[in-house]
Amino acid sequence: MARPRTSYDVVIAGTGIAAAATALRLTALGLKPLMLARTCRVSTGVEAIPATALPLFKELHAESILEEAGATLVQGFENYWDPEQPRMQSGDWIHVERDRLATAAVREALRRGASFRVVQTLPVVLCESECIRICVEGTPLRFDAVIDATGRAAVWSRPIRRRGNQVADLYDIVPGQKSASAKILRLSAGWAYSIGSPGHTSVAILSSESRRRQISDSLIEATFCISESSAHYCGRRPAFTQWSDNPINGRRIAVGDAALAYNPLAGQGIRFALSSAITASSVINTWQTAPSHATAAERFYRAFVARSRDDHFRFVDHWQTHSSPPSIEKAMPVPEAVTFSDQIVPAEMQMNGEIRTDLAFRLPDGECVRWVGGTDLLELRNSLPATIRLADLTARLTAATGDLSRARALLQWCLRSQVLRIP
Repeated sequence: MARPRTSYDVVIAGTGIAAAATALRLTALGLKPLMLARTCRVSTGVEAIPATALPLFKELHAESILEEAGATLVQGFENYWDPEQPRMQSGDWIHVERDRLATAAVREALRRGASFRVVQTLPVVLCESECIRICVEGTPLRFDAVIDATGRAAVWSRPIRRRGNQVADLYDIVPGQKSASAKILRLSAGWAYSIGSPGHTSVAILSSESRRRQISDSLIEATFCISESSAHYCGRRPAFTQWSDNPINGRRIAVGDAALAYNPLAGQGIRFALSSAITASSVINTWQTAPSHATAAERFYRAFVARSRDDHFRFVDHWQTHSSPPSIEKAMPVPEAVTFSDQIVPAEMQMNGEIRTDLAFRLPDGECVRWVGGTDLLELRNSLPATIRLADLTARLTAATGDLSRARALLQWCLRSQVLRIP
């Protein structure tokens, strides 16, 4: 591959968490990214991130940005989807101001070697067979790849599609309730949520109406314990699901909202921003180190985005007809002995920062899996007898992970997914 006539390998458009996470991952893989932005401003508001996203922060070695951004860990959220039967949903959530998180992530990326430049307009991308050409403020540059992290604008990743036309009217409430649980409320036309952080609370009213929804709604005031006098209107933003028709095209990859913008009902936007940044970086690294695997890497990324979108649709559709999110599957009966599935097939997967084809377990739904929670299931299978007592397997995993509850959760997942079977 011809090297670019610049000191950078990849150009990233955007200043949000997806752009910063991609820059963090690329620098860890030994690549030099240049971040371009028309403005340094990121949309404000308090975000609730599921604790299941913490492993992604750890994979990026970016736990420190949560502390720098003033994030707080909060137990559960109050569910008023059925106002007559409110309930407390279990689970941990990270409450953090969106702009502070993005700023902290960009700072960390710069500390690790990424570069940053503000431009008046984002340049036109010219894709060639082995590089990207752009002109930055009159200077022609070549890069190995380009990342679109421009959010819903998807500047380099159109055409886009969308599902629905819901928008969110955003309010800032001061003073906020420190570390208060988030609340979600179903309304006659739409829904609303409140998420608190030390100092203030973000409230959003979501609907398909063209006029601004007022916070003076008596149900909102009573449920969220707020008044219109304490609310400052911040504006409105899209809240429908949106996705790029071509999240990867040539050497251009869309990440975060540019690839797939979630309906906020799912609460998974930042989690997808991180996972798409990690996956896109693996694709770029594959282009660099193993060009013969380029087609497989591109296919893997398209499937990753499509699977994320389909899972999101199922989640939101469930919410529309039920009063709670999809329940966690009940624990499987514990057998005395188990054996691993013999459904092992070649599959594309992420391995050591690259996309490679290797063996994996094929699940009943057709998906393939090799690693779960950092455990190589195939390596585990090959190191054990054909049939093993579940107690012995639990002890082995506990010794390897240092966490009994984690070992049990892994085994339950394997039983539900039929990676482990009763002989």
